[in-house]
Amino acid sequence: MKRCLLLLLAMALPASAEIHESDAEAISNAEAESNRLYDECLLEALRKAPPDASASTVIHWCDPQAQSQKQRNEYALRGRLALEKVSQFNPFVLTPHRRNYLLPYSYWSNPRSNNPLIADDELENQEVKFQLSLKTPLFDDFWYDATLYFSFTAVSWWQLYNQDLSRPLRETNYEPELFVARPVNWQFGPIDSELISFGYWHQSNGRDVPVSRSWDRLFVSYVFRAGSWYVSLKPWWRIPEDGDYPVTSPKRDDNPDIERYLGHFDLNVIKPMGNHVLELLLRNNLRRHENKGSAQIDYSFPINGRFKGLLQGFTGYGDSLINYNDYENRVSIGILLTDTF
Repeated sequence: MKRCLLLLLAMALPASAEIHESDAEAISNAEAESNRLYDECLLEALRKAPPDASASTVIHWCDPQAQSQKQRNEYALRGRLALEKVSQFNPFVLTPHRRNYLLPYSYWSNPRSNNPLIADDELENQEVKFQLSLKTPLFDDFWYDATLYFSFTAVSWWQLYNQDLSRPLRETNYEPELFVARPVNWQFGPIDSELISFGYWHQSNGRDVPVSRSWDRLFVSYVFRAGSWYVSLKPWWRIPEDGDYPVTSPKRDDNPDIERYLGHFDLNVIKPMGNHVLELLLRNNLRRHENKGSAQIDYSFPINGRFKGLLQGFTGYGDSLINYNDYENRVSIGILLTDTF
């Protein structure tokens, strides 16, 4: 089947996709590079394609202008994985991990500092929120096309409009991860499996006691598609810490009850709709009594050829580590720099 698809691809490629010596002077370097990347994307998409994928489907992964909305929705993740594969070893390219965004206006319903040096009433409801998230491959093509990644995510809450406190960065959470990811083609009835991953996940705010917050987890993630809906389930196990150290010791567990508020898993439900994407993130502690968790909904929409707008709403616990045990509501709006799909 793969060999047949390769022949079909060779027939389907546009004439401009191959750069011949006689055409070299007539074609600019930019066009040649674009064509080369297009060819590489097609070959990589073919290698990752399920056995029953048609040639036109594989071509569409690398040619977004030729895709129908239905095809973009149904093959969004495979298309992204194919494009990432082409560029991830380019030393001039940084590959996004999670979304990268800048939200210049973020309304915070319940300002709590949890810092003895700052009173609650000194904080303002309006602030800026932004996230930077990147990943890089460390080892590729092992265990049935799996890749070992290192990723780093930083989320910051900035009191930009608070002149009285000299506009401080109120809180930043750092999340390095080391994980293995492998595309899969398993099918269970209407469910098409897309990606599995597992690894180590650290999260902290990089501060000293008494405002230090941190924890370490081992996680497994499973991503599947049902029609044009994507679902990601990411359960984790917290690596135990010793709580017997003195309160002032940096070795002490800063937040022994964090699972009561942030729960034991991330559940993402994503609906691509052409250039619009709706994403819901749920967490829960799965307790009958004192049930706690959170919900976040993101809606991204095009604003020009390069950037998208992002509207984000959050309710529950764990918006930030310093406030993990405070119930909060937040509404934010801004610019999405890199989308999920």
